[in-house]
Amino acid sequence: MRRQLPVAMAANLSLLVVSSLLLAIPVFAHHGFQFEFDGSKYIYITGTLTKVEWENPHIYFNVESKASPEDPSAPDPAGKVTSWRFEGSSVSLVQRTGTRRADLVDSIGKTVTVRACPGKGALPKGAAETVKLTDDREIVVGRKRYYGEGPAPADIDKDPVN
Repeated sequence: MRRQLPVAMAANLSLLVVSSLLLAIPVFAHHGFQFEFDGSKYIYITGTLTKVEWENPHIYFNVESKASPEDPSAPDPAGKVTSWRFEGSSVSLVQRTGTRRADLVDSIGKTVTVRACPGKGALPKGAAETVKLTDDREIVVGRKRYYGEGPAPADIDKDPVN
């Protein structure tokens, strides 16, 4: 003979399971840097700034470039233009570095160079650190704030010439 749970106990158990699942959703909502980006190296992407999203939790911007997603140090073999998606820090942290929204918005349609940690999986994305504007100013939009003007950890900032 099989015993059945009372209806009230089954309802409470169901409520507990659903509540636990709903509480776990925010854990997946914010990603980890190491999950999406390769922090052991930098890429430099030069292209046309096409879009800026200045909002929390991160700023985002797009750059159209002929850089190959498989090898960002080389142009795409077919000459294809790719839209690269870059993520910066939160608005408040970016503003603390002295960067303003207008610095990026005023550069839409102009050539910029982005220094970033590349996205994993040969995807055209990166965790942006700095953006060099057409007037030769370099604005800080991400990770550089942790290390200042000095080199980042390990040897990822070594100049191959020196």
